[in-house]
Amino acid sequence: MGVTKKGIRSSVWLCRWGSPLALAVAVLVIVSNPAISAETTADPATGHHTPGGPPAGNVRSLYAVLRGTAATGLLPEEVESLVSGKGMALAAEVNGYPGPRHVLDAAEAGQLLLRPDQRAAIERLNARMLEEAQAKGHEILRAEADLAQRFRDGHIDDPSLRETLNRIGQLRAELRLIHLRTHLTTRALLTADQIARYNTVRGYDVSGGGPHSLPR
Repeated sequence: MGVTKKGIRSSVWLCRWGSPLALAVAVLVIVSNPAISAETTADPATGHHTPGGPPAGNVRSLYAVLRGTAATGLLPEEVESLVSGKGMALAAEVNGYPGPRHVLDAAEAGQLLLRPDQRAAIERLNARMLEEAQAKGHEILRAEADLAQRFRDGHIDDPSLRETLNRIGQLRAELRLIHLRTHLTTRALLTADQIARYNTVRGYDVSGGGPHSLPR
């Protein structure tokens, strides 16, 4: 039993937006579902499937097996990220602005030396960031659930859609601000040598895009 190209593309899409676990789950669903996993080829001219493949009308969505998706309109991995307060600061992280959690992890692994006062300050910063990010994440979930409910009820039009999306966009911007602002503060607590060491242990090539001179 083979896995279709369409199934593979869907799995890769899920992995891009979620975790490796999401890819494993998606592949398991595809392989265990004969209607999805059966080999099929399509005529480029007509789009019809050749004999031996699933019926041309089989367009069942992978979303159908993702629990909770209908309630919020979000993938489970997105919900988990919002609930846990995970980072949204990649632009800072890879360009010489360390995140507090990763700084603490590097210190605990013995790969980055911190003074006691630095460690204490970064621990407080990380705790505050998580508290703020989780609270904002729950606000976003409520707003996303409201949007999904409007579609379920059929009570939505262009003006209300714009208003709801603007609200969600504002909340998401505020969440990203929480994370990025924390990276700014973390950088200010470290020396240039510590930042350079952090970039090394994290595997970032600062010379390829980050700042070339880092203030103390």
